[in-house]
Amino acid sequence: MRSFLSKSSSLRYWIFGCGDGLFAHILFDERIDTGVEPNLKELKRAKSFNAYRELINSSGEQIPKNDCFYNTIFANSTLEHIRNLQPVLNEAYRLLAPGGKFYVTVPTNMFDKFTVMYQILSFLRLKKFAEKYKKFFNKFWKQYHHYKKEDWEKIFIDAGFKIIEFREYDSKIICLINDFLVPFAFLPFITKRLLNRWIISKRIRKVYIYPFYLLARALIGRYRNGQNGLIFFFLMKE
Repeated sequence: MRSFLSKSSSLRYWIFGCGDGLFAHILFDERIDTGVEPNLKELKRAKSFNAYRELINSSGEQIPKNDCFYNTIFANSTLEHIRNLQPVLNEAYRLLAPGGKFYVTVPTNMFDKFTVMYQILSFLRLKKFAEKYKKFFNKFWKQYHHYKKEDWEKIFIDAGFKIIEFREYDSKIICLINDFLVPFAFLPFITKRLLNRWIISKRIRKVYIYPFYLLARALIGRYRNGQNGLIFFFLMKE
């Protein structure tokens, strides 16, 4: 993925929903031009990673840049967390240069149904409780948009984008494995809440996380292929 998104010094990159900067710090060898994030606490942490040349506190509806400013915009698992999505996409379209690329990952309409608890409740034919749990799941993770492929396409086309590539990934079983492993991230979740960082000590984290890493690697390696994905990848242009 690094080579796929390798950065040229002549291009301007914008990561929307940059969070605390950990993603860009790990993925890219060079600093990204701009990170946009509405949470000031996350921006403060992102500054410490030094993964961005510039950080902007914004929900994405208004970015203080000229038209066609960015060659590449990247929104990884971000758009589903935005209540009023269309103004943000309109702004992304305004800022994307001719020939530029917009990389997006978003959940399908089935994503929030493939959690461990939802599947158990559905198996027990407790459909009402399963639906209530789904609402809790989305509220907890602040997710507002789960759509079919054609619905996501309409949203992007209405904003002016042209879709040039589409893929699915994250199979049903992988989605369930990820959900199963979430409770084991309780300690990092607490440190994130209290200290605004996922990792206190890399050495301690290696010891704590290693058994779960082995489990996840074995399960994901076994069930990687053969099922439709629950996350969509779109590559678009202006």
